[in-house]
Amino acid sequence: MLFLRMGPRLLFVRTDAVETVKKFFLEDLMGKETEFLMGMEEATEDSSLIFITDIYSTKTSVMDAKATVLVNEPASICLAAMINSHVAHLVERVDMGPSSIVMRTAGDTQGVIEEILQQYGGKALSIEEAVDEGEMGDTILFLTHKQISRRLLKADMFETPLLLPHPASRIFKKLRCEGILFITQSLQDKKWYELRINIYDAQGKYQEHYNRLNYILTQLEVGMVLEEGWTRDHALALFSVLAYQIRLFTLYKPDEMKRILLGLEYNADGNRWVDLDLYYRNKKISWVDIDKKKGKRNKIEECLKHRESILEKLSEEEKERLLSLEGKILEEALEG
Repeated sequence: MLFLRMGPRLLFVRTDAVETVKKFFLEDLMGKETEFLMGMEEATEDSSLIFITDIYSTKTSVMDAKATVLVNEPASICLAAMINSHVAHLVERVDMGPSSIVMRTAGDTQGVIEEILQQYGGKALSIEEAVDEGEMGDTILFLTHKQISRRLLKADMFETPLLLPHPASRIFKKLRCEGILFITQSLQDKKWYELRINIYDAQGKYQEHYNRLNYILTQLEVGMVLEEGWTRDHALALFSVLAYQIRLFTLYKPDEMKRILLGLEYNADGNRWVDLDLYYRNKKISWVDIDKKKGKRNKIEECLKHRESILEKLSEEEKERLLSLEGKILEEALEG
């Protein structure tokens, strides 16, 4: 489970030749002209957001930018390429903006904010204010409840990031050690969940379904696998079946985890192809317990809705990978 990563670096390039310098970043470094907020959403931890301004601003701000270019390369690569290029003599000055870090939290984010500000100082600002006010030795900390291995939208972030008066290297090292404590303290009952998942397949495709389940757990950043191995699942009194068990340490509550498992039990055609049973504190979690509804319920329809919910959280590339894993299972079933 990933709970901390770097964000993009910000570069302010001052020049009288805005169009020429912009063309260099677009063509030589395969950059993309963008707007500030859109660029922040599209950027990854390996990206640089470059603000090209004139030479007259004394304190460079986002609003001064005559052009904004997103380059999917670290700032060091951008600077080296620019210095060694034909536009180097056109650049009057380069300023580094504040670094950025993205941290995943859960539960009471406001409590996490108060604790971080108490320990590190700083203040909560809008993203524009944080970039304008921050200096090279400062860090903007973004907080989110979403998984952070992918690009995040502004709507995915907590409303105001934190501008911390410390370099990113120090903040990152500290949060790498202490971040889990902040997450735990933010949880409503101050605890993680230890869950057991039993995989049972009458066709014996345990490895295939394990790969599929593990892929989704990884992409959704559900938690950490503590242990796995074969076990006996007592499906009925005096009757047991062999199952492959995964012990999972997670922020997800049992009902949230059960929805994911239900979405993986059925294929896109509504055919059940594996049993994924969930246990919490030695109690089996039933599908009827997670959503208390009156009236007649259709398990297949509900499972297909959970499947769609999983797919919505995946990128197109991740969906293709999942469908490829499922396609291999179907092919082997037809051949058998």
